[in-house]
Order: sequence, then C-alpha cells, then structure tokens
Amino acid sequence: MDFQTLTEKLKKLNSFRPLNPSELKQLNANIKTEHIWSSNAIEGNTLSLNETRLVLENGLTVSGKPLKNYLEVLDLSTAYDYVENLASQKQSIAVRDIRDINRLVTLKTSDELARAGAFRTVDAYPNGYPDEKYSSPFVISEKIMDFVDWYNAENQLHPVEKAALTHLKLVSIHPFSDGNGRTSRLFMNFALMTEQYPIINIQPDKSSRSAYIDALRRARNDEFIQLVAAYVDKTLDFMIKTLELAQKNQADFEAYKTTSQLEI
Repeated sequence: MDFQTLTEKLKKLNSFRPLNPSELKQLNANIKTEHIWSSNAIEGNTLSLNETRLVLENGLTVSGKPLKNYLEVLDLSTAYDYVENLASQKQSIAVRDIRDINRLVTLKTSDELARAGAFRTVDAYPNGYPDEKYSSPFVISEKIMDFVDWYNAENQLHPVEKAALTHLKLVSIHPFSDGNGRTSRLFMNFALMTEQYPIINIQPDKSSRSAYIDALRRARNDEFIQLVAAYVDKTLDFMIKTLELAQKNQADFEAYKTTSQLEI
C-alpha cells in the first residue's frame, strides 16, 4: 500500500461538503454500531449486527443469548464515545487514558469488576499458542510507559502506519486480564481520528478474522501495517463515494426545486 495514495484520498474526502446533520448523525451511528459489533464478534460475542443495533437503539435483547453479550455492547458503546471525545481534545496520551478505556470496555463484564483497568499480575498466552507468552506482568508498567513515550514522540511515521503500530504494540504487551483486543482496536482508531482519518472496523468473518489474528500473532510490522492500510483504503473509498452521492443528490434536488410546481 502506497501511503501517498491514502494521503491523497484523505485530501479528496476533505474537499467535499459534509453531509447534512441528519445524514451525518445516521452515518456516524452506523459506523459506531459496526465497530461495536465487529470488535465484540472478534472476541466471541455472538450478537449479529442487527441484534447489536437493537441493543444500542432500543435497549432490546434477544432471547437465548447470554447476558454478557449485551453488557459487552453497552460497555464498548461507552468506551467508543469516550475515545471519540478524547480524540477531539488532544493527540497525546497518558497511561491513565489506556487504563480508562480498558476500564470502560470491561466495567460490566470483568471477572473482578473493581479491578477493571488494572494491569494483570499473572502470565497470559495467546489463544491456541501455549508455547508463546505476552509480556511478563513484571514489566508491564515499564512497557506501557515506553509505549506512551513512543506514541507522544515526534516521528516521521505516516498516520496510518502509526495507527497500525499503536494497535500492534499495545496488544503485544497485553497489559490487562481482559479487553486487550477491544482496547487496542479503539486506540488504533483514536490514532486515526486525531489525524482526521475515518474509523476502520476489522471484520469478524472467518477469513478476515484469521488474517487479522495471524498478522497480530506473527507481529511483523510491515504485514500488520499493510493489513490496516488496506482497511483504511477501503473505508476512504466508501466515504468518498458516500459524499459524491450526497453531492449529486443535492444537485438533483436543487434542479428539481427550480422546476417544481408545488408551493410550499
């Protein structure tokens, strides 16, 4: 992926007039719903996209699904809003921001609710790979501080590259007992939002999830950066097409009004 292509597409996206308030509100709600559904589904939540929407919009539940599934939707919704607000205020981060986001992500579902946002004190292993191990709990605090210093430092990284590495570095530390994936995906999108890039949602279908998990496990920077860049590219294309359609529809509507015989 050519980062310059992404830069040019972002410039094109920003050249359009924004959607009208009602359309923008609906688009943002759709993006949020898809993020909550996809990020939870990657971790094993069995709610569908439509069921997730019902929970968020109407507070409805579906019989036969575990209560935890619904609580995860509510937690991630709160965390998503928090990250959006954080991104609108600043570009730097602090250790407390990482703790706060994980706390919100797991507040209603953590095995020890009072310890949501606490760094883990025992070893953790990737699912299905018992011979591999995440960072030792004895170095988590130090590694998180190093991560924050790295994120806040001036560098020559392209914003999409930095966003991908933000996710990869944080999930490789795996600082919490639960919610590391959801927390890391939110932080990746925080990095994108602060540079005006659209939010991306890693898809949870079998093929996409396998490609994503395998890229994370191998922890090869270039491979994971390319995976994230491909999502950004596809999302930019979708956003550009959406704004092109809105612009065309507005022009058509203006032309219609000039010829309409209706008196309103």
